[in-house]
Amino acid sequence: MIGGMDGFAFLFLEIGAIVLVLWGALWLVKRRGRAGGGAFGARDCRILRQMPIGPRERVIVIEIGGKQLVLGVGSAAVSLLCELTEPLSPTDANGGVFGEAVRKAMGRWRAG
Repeated sequence: MIGGMDGFAFLFLEIGAIVLVLWGALWLVKRRGRAGGGAFGARDCRILRQMPIGPRERVIVIEIGGKQLVLGVGSAAVSLLCELTEPLSPTDANGGVFGEAVRKAMGRWRAG
């Protein structure tokens, strides 16, 4: 007996305390993650389109601060390809405008 408790009950209480501390830490991390959005909150930045161009590479269009940017995302880096002069329409289901924007961006990237 340890302080009036048998060993099994004491071990059970220790494990319960550890689980409660871990649960509290996880809750705190989640809460801080939602609050801290850097310079822009989650509402200010969103992915509009994305298109894979390789096994680990893709081209995405994001809207941030009222601008639409075309980014190249690879396994090691993210590169700004261009800023769109004409915004993409939100209801382009077949990707026609997005595909054209990607072709223009790739043309500018190769030329410059």
